[in-house]
Amino acid sequence: MEAELPLAITRNAVQGDGHFGGLSQGAGFVSEPGRAGHFVALGSLAVTLWLVACWLVSGEYTAWRASDSLVQVDHDLRQSIGDMTQGIQRTLVVFHGIPAALSRDSAVVAALLRFDGESDVMRMPIEPRRKALAAHPQLARLNHALASSVEDLKAISVIWLINPAGDAVAASNSGKPESFVGTNYSDRTYFTEAMAGRFGRQFALGRNTNIPGLFFSAPVMDGDRVLGVVAIKIDIPYLSSWVNQANAFLSDNFGVVILAQNRGMEMQTLPGAAVRGLSPAERIGRYKRSEFEELPIVPWGSAEHPNLNRWGSDGVPYLLMTTILPEDDLALTVLAAVPRLATLDQDRLELFGLAGALGSLVIILAGAVTHYWLDRERGRRERVVRQQIEYLATHDVLTGLFSRAVVDQFINHGIAGAKRSGRGLAVLFIDLDDFKEINDGLGHEVGDLVLKEAARRLRQAVREVDVVIRQGGDEFIVLVFDLLQAADAGHVAEKILDALEAPYTITDPPQRLSSSIGIASYPEHGESASLLLRHADMAMYRAKEGGRGGYQFYGAGAAPAG
Repeated sequence: MEAELPLAITRNAVQGDGHFGGLSQGAGFVSEPGRAGHFVALGSLAVTLWLVACWLVSGEYTAWRASDSLVQVDHDLRQSIGDMTQGIQRTLVVFHGIPAALSRDSAVVAALLRFDGESDVMRMPIEPRRKALAAHPQLARLNHALASSVEDLKAISVIWLINPAGDAVAASNSGKPESFVGTNYSDRTYFTEAMAGRFGRQFALGRNTNIPGLFFSAPVMDGDRVLGVVAIKIDIPYLSSWVNQANAFLSDNFGVVILAQNRGMEMQTLPGAAVRGLSPAERIGRYKRSEFEELPIVPWGSAEHPNLNRWGSDGVPYLLMTTILPEDDLALTVLAAVPRLATLDQDRLELFGLAGALGSLVIILAGAVTHYWLDRERGRRERVVRQQIEYLATHDVLTGLFSRAVVDQFINHGIAGAKRSGRGLAVLFIDLDDFKEINDGLGHEVGDLVLKEAARRLRQAVREVDVVIRQGGDEFIVLVFDLLQAADAGHVAEKILDALEAPYTITDPPQRLSSSIGIASYPEHGESASLLLRHADMAMYRAKEGGRGGYQFYGAGAAPAG
């Protein structure tokens, strides 16, 4: 258990330097006459002025906040759409590069040279053609290589080769029910773009899978001649990280939403979308549907803020911003709510009520606290004086240690604690050997510095629960509490001896001091403060007689004290 300090000492507040301050007892205070009434009058006037100011300022403030909110939303929206656009563009560059790289593969070139639209296999009916292409050894090896590439690249769902007639001759999904081999893609935009010698891209639903995706293509060249097309498909669900914000969506060049964080928005259209200009057959070929629901976006009706729109029926204005990716026929759109513009009057009333109530409460509390603090400060100054007097009465001025005036009180308290816990207490009486020679030879100023350094080392050598006391001159007392056995005090004495024997660099050359320690323990060597002190003192002199620089337990090789 930790030893408790005596009541008279624990009343003292511990200061930041480790010393004990003065008493923390409270004191009664009497307010100065007339001060309370003065504070009430001032408080009432301040509350009235505050409420008037709140009403006038709240209108200006809410209008300013609404305008500032719009500016902030616009800034955040631009930053957000900029970040998402950069991420999309970086990814698109990679997706364009994959078919471009594959188009230069020798196996791809060889396959398209052999299986162009004029080859015997390509003249077969569709089903025999599928089987013949899938079974051909050259294409089987190529299909396996394409499947491995899909497995490695992860993002890609399918890679396939298309000959000039638009027929797929090889695909990474060959042999599967949804195999692209043998399917004709001559009506796809990405095919016609690549056959014209350009990189192609298109959003569409998969012809065999009905899974929406982005298609990227590159021409396979033999000199100036286009041998065919390499195409890849990225399934739309894989690209969900592109729209990482609510009310953000990606639309194609016909205004159809192809990707949105809110999946319910997908396959809807922007107001006035160009998809309505396509024929029903073109819509079905591209989107597998001919009718589209329009997103509920209408202008807010503010001439001052033409970019504000209504989104659904929630009555909150939204700022709409769109970034076009012209090279990929895509558009990124984000809507951000600006609720402050719809609730100006309500915000003013709420702000006035909140600021008025809180401000009035603060004024009242501030007055009360100030009144109390003035009285309290007067009492604090009185306590400081008492604390300084008490500190001087219980502490040694030179070293900051407890003085011998409280040694009996500490020992008696330690004895009481030892009786309750069944553990021991040790009194170590310490004398600095040959200190007199330093004090006389080098002067009292050096001697005082040595004593202060010795006190510092003593505090560091023992536990926080133990107590270090300056007995007087070059003598110190250490009280070690909560001992399991009396012999443990010897370990403490050894630490103290080592600490005190280190060179004192106060002078040049450094001074060295040994010390002698006498130990008396409770209850073996006494059951009272006076007896323990006397026996520890006797043991200390016995340690000096034994050659100094050591410690001695009371009664070790000596007769008991009378």
